[in-house]
Amino acid sequence: MRAKTVVFLINLVQDVNIIRGLAHLVVKETDATVSFLISDRFIKRDALTIWQSELAHLASDLQAPMHFYNTPAEAFAVLQGGEGVIIAASESDLGAHRDTHNVFQVAPPGYIKITLQHGLECVGFLQSREHVIGHGRDIGFGADIVCGWFDRARLSSLTATERGKLCVTGPPTVLSKLIKHPNHPPPGGGIVCENMHSVRLVASGNHRAGFMDIFFEFCAAQRAKNERVTLRPHPGGQYVLKNKVPLPPNVSLNNLPMFSVDMASYSFGISAPSTIVFDMVLAGLPVGVWRDAAGIMDAGNYSGLTEVSSLEDWLALARDARLRRDMLIAKQNRFLDRLGVIHDPQEVYRRFARLLTGALSRSGGPKVVAKAAPKRATKNVVVIANGDIPTYQICFAKPLFPMIAKKHVALTLIAESHYKEKFRAAHRSGIAREEMERDLRAAKPDVIVCCRYSGPFVEMIHAVVKDLNIPLVYHLDDDLLNVPRELGPLKFEFHNRPERLKTVRYLLEHADLIYASNRRLKRLLKHLGVRKPIQAGSIVTTLPVLRTPKPGPLKRIGYMGFDHAHDFQLVVPSLEAFLAENPKVEFELIGKIPLPDELLRFGSRVKVLPPVFPYEAFLEYLAGREWDVGICPLTKSSFNLYKSNNKWVEYTGCVIETHIADPFQRTR
Repeated sequence: MRAKTVVFLINLVQDVNIIRGLAHLVVKETDATVSFLISDRFIKRDALTIWQSELAHLASDLQAPMHFYNTPAEAFAVLQGGEGVIIAASESDLGAHRDTHNVFQVAPPGYIKITLQHGLECVGFLQSREHVIGHGRDIGFGADIVCGWFDRARLSSLTATERGKLCVTGPPTVLSKLIKHPNHPPPGGGIVCENMHSVRLVASGNHRAGFMDIFFEFCAAQRAKNERVTLRPHPGGQYVLKNKVPLPPNVSLNNLPMFSVDMASYSFGISAPSTIVFDMVLAGLPVGVWRDAAGIMDAGNYSGLTEVSSLEDWLALARDARLRRDMLIAKQNRFLDRLGVIHDPQEVYRRFARLLTGALSRSGGPKVVAKAAPKRATKNVVVIANGDIPTYQICFAKPLFPMIAKKHVALTLIAESHYKEKFRAAHRSGIAREEMERDLRAAKPDVIVCCRYSGPFVEMIHAVVKDLNIPLVYHLDDDLLNVPRELGPLKFEFHNRPERLKTVRYLLEHADLIYASNRRLKRLLKHLGVRKPIQAGSIVTTLPVLRTPKPGPLKRIGYMGFDHAHDFQLVVPSLEAFLAENPKVEFELIGKIPLPDELLRFGSRVKVLPPVFPYEAFLEYLAGREWDVGICPLTKSSFNLYKSNNKWVEYTGCVIETHIADPFQRTR
């Protein structure tokens, strides 16, 4: 059985606080591995890098990899072939959640998808009037399971189509224990929490000015008493920081992650209606819920707590917190009882542990298909390759992605490398063959494509397609029967092993269709006596724009070459002359090719960088190098004559001007 993974989707900065305790729970209670799939917008939102640092620490503690994505296709590339659970702290069909919602739409069928209620008042779960004004009532989720804080009857915003997905767990934030921080501001006094970015403060009128006016008046009154005030900006909004709001001298900022804020150390707390109110109540802190003076803002879900509007109300709360604290706490405990939220940490822990262990056990299995068939049936395409190779990404995963997104196609990769890793020396044994056959049949393929495949069990693959009465396609973008020594000893030895050449010949003889990457390769295969139908491709694929070009002078030239030293040597004399004439230009070489002696004299202007894996990470890395020009030399050899244009595709996707030294004078 394949190892299963719990993938946490990170999009909003507050997501880190929501999932932190759950991630630890997964490691303690399950055999699954943990990974983090992080949207580019998360990085942009976290301008102060507070949450990036916390996420990096969490990933390090759990030994969990972090993957980054910009488009759903990039997320799909990370998830494909995997099984387990995907958890999103903020997911719905609203625009602000599209980065996670779109991932759920294209997630491979081996995953069960879970959405968490991430706040007391949360869109699609329990909305205030301002939420309805700002977002409407009909909120949908892409998840298979939605985890709520309340029973179904209390979740008044959960639509009829989503109610069957509900699992009542309670808030995951209670699973996080307080982590003391060395930079915690001095405790004491009151803490005021601002959430000026919230739709609540703008949907039914501009209430921001009213809140800030009262805040400044309160700070002045407390200063006259020699009292300090702590202000906590909302993690996502950061209103006072982004707008550079000058603060009174007796105000301290507490911008730490929520799990590092020692709420119990403060005398009282004040906030507009927000989940932070619930957090303060749980911490045993006397709380005032701020409403505008006219009472327009909806605070019905906080009914029973102390309301504060005017300066006199704020001062009265500070006084009562000192003189009648027990009275306020008793009032808040009655509010908790009426609210009906499951907030006992041990009970929340048990519920999430049961949910996740059950979901992991069910993931990867057959999916329940609705009786109402879609307008167009999903076609299951299974690609067999030696590994998660760039050719698979460029020629199948990316071109098919629009059809995958519309659920016209489901794509599964079965890689020889997986069985090598699992069975090691026995990866060609009968046990490995049986598991590969089970995996093939479990994918319920409508077509099997062998992409550059030269691994074992090809007779079994052919028997499966015959048994299922489906087509077998063999895809080639190189002449794998004649790999030359010039590519390096490792590639030469790998591709020319007798058992691998036997697999290539078998597939050329038994596949129903040969898919050649270009017309020259098609002509070669016919010349070699291949009698099966051959289809030649005219274009491989395109990549999204991975970086924004910047105007300016030429600064950096690059070449990525893996065991292509003979090709690179073709341009070394010209490159040496160019670098000598242009002392401000740098050159970078990505790959395993030794740096030619001719270029050593340029010192730090010439760099050799190691390969980066997997492929999606490599593309991100390549774009980040910000090359102005990428070179692609090809020597005059029969092998190069039949190559595809993958390198050109990668260069142009990273907005790199491409110069190809091509003895065959082909048009790219």
